[in-house]
Amino acid sequence: AEDGDTRALKGLAYMRLDANEKRFNPEEAASMLTRAADAGDPEAMFELGKLYEQGIGVKQDVKRAVELFRKAADLDFADAINDLGFLHFQGGEGVVRDQKRALEFFERAARLRHPEAMFNYAALIDDGVVPGKTPEDSASFLYEALRSGNEDVLQQLSDNPKMFKEQTRSALQRKLAAQDFYDGSIDGDFGPQTKRSLRKAYGLSE
Repeated sequence: AEDGDTRALKGLAYMRLDANEKRFNPEEAASMLTRAADAGDPEAMFELGKLYEQGIGVKQDVKRAVELFRKAADLDFADAINDLGFLHFQGGEGVVRDQKRALEFFERAARLRHPEAMFNYAALIDDGVVPGKTPEDSASFLYEALRSGNEDVLQQLSDNPKMFKEQTRSALQRKLAAQDFYDGSIDGDFGPQTKRSLRKAYGLSE
């Protein structure tokens, strides 16, 4: 990575952040990510921000972490946008709690097809905290999160469907039916047939 190739720098940095690797060296990892971030790589900015946030390989500096998240977000790096959503939603770490701003970040990350953001934004719509959005909107984001192949989304919808209201669950059944994954009752009840359709939409064959 002597030529500063950002992909190589990131690869070497990740190896040095793996505690099971002989080459484990967080300080070197931070140095490599800094070089990649300075070269304009948004993923490196985000990962370096995580190191500053937690004080790994560098002196903890939450303000610097948030600056790096914002720089990565400006380059449409969805992980950073999603994290900024959490920081603004919860407040703390030098970020003022601002639910409206948080929702804007979550929606932006969701529209960039970040699975966790799509799921979180669907949950916020379901909770009624996103003005002008309906159960159908919530179901659409859940469907797209499921189709992204994210295992956590499949598990949550299969194991804890009642974290979403009946209207949203029914809307998701309609969405699954419209895409030929489901042909059962539209009743909001996630029984074996609905769970089977969730697995199909996720990409598992029966």
